[in-house]
Amino acid sequence: MDIRYGYHGKQICEPSYSWGPGIKGQYKIMFIHAGKGVYQIDGKTFHLQQGEGFIVYDNILCYMEADQTDPWIYSWIAFSGNEVISLLERAHISPHHPVFRYAPLFWFDSYLDEFTACNENHSTCELRRQSILFRLLADWIEMLVATSQILPEVKPKDTYIRKAIEFIRMNYNQRVAISEVAHMVGIDRVYLSILFKEILNVSPQQYLLNLRMDKAGDLLGNSQLSIAEVSYSVGYNDPLLFSKMFKKVKGLSPSHFRAKLIRDSSIVLSRLD
Repeated sequence: MDIRYGYHGKQICEPSYSWGPGIKGQYKIMFIHAGKGVYQIDGKTFHLQQGEGFIVYDNILCYMEADQTDPWIYSWIAFSGNEVISLLERAHISPHHPVFRYAPLFWFDSYLDEFTACNENHSTCELRRQSILFRLLADWIEMLVATSQILPEVKPKDTYIRKAIEFIRMNYNQRVAISEVAHMVGIDRVYLSILFKEILNVSPQQYLLNLRMDKAGDLLGNSQLSIAEVSYSVGYNDPLLFSKMFKKVKGLSPSHFRAKLIRDSSIVLSRLD
């Protein structure tokens, strides 16, 4: 993955200590170990405390300020790369919703110690820090999901639909379970079905079926492919089941559909002559 370690650190803030408004050159995961503070980004203000954290985004204006009476203590890991956004989305993190909860407290400290222990002069220092970074990110995401500590995020409905459609279109020729699609998108299967019917007026199952049959119709135009080969190409290991579903959607059996394609093509060619 194109995600690279940058630097790390920890700070005990003075009362009302602030940074910004400004832009950081890398992404940061910030862990609040004690105290309170305010984080502002994308026009939103978040009041955060011990056991919570937030993401500082590359090239997005932000502002941080420690509480006047109970200033926060936080630590961070900075990193960069083209796949950071995709990684953060797995944790349901975005510039609109950059905060999260975590447990246990001081969970991040052991990683700080490992980063610090790397000898800058050692030939494998960069590799070791990269390894620590990947372990940290994997553990962080798994911890949030496993403990259900991700703060709720409101996403546009069409974002879920777009991701589901992209996944289906990439995998329609394989065995695809709608529960798998829902898991990949990050929502419940029932809610995914509700969104499909609301926005596309079809269920996810029907969308997948229609897509497979449309692709099959295109393939049937190739006379060198057998019906069985077309069936396998669109995700059906049983050609008889494929033929049954194709006729249900298209109104013709695959063989009759192919014959119609050939007949229609001949008519067009004769008119051109």
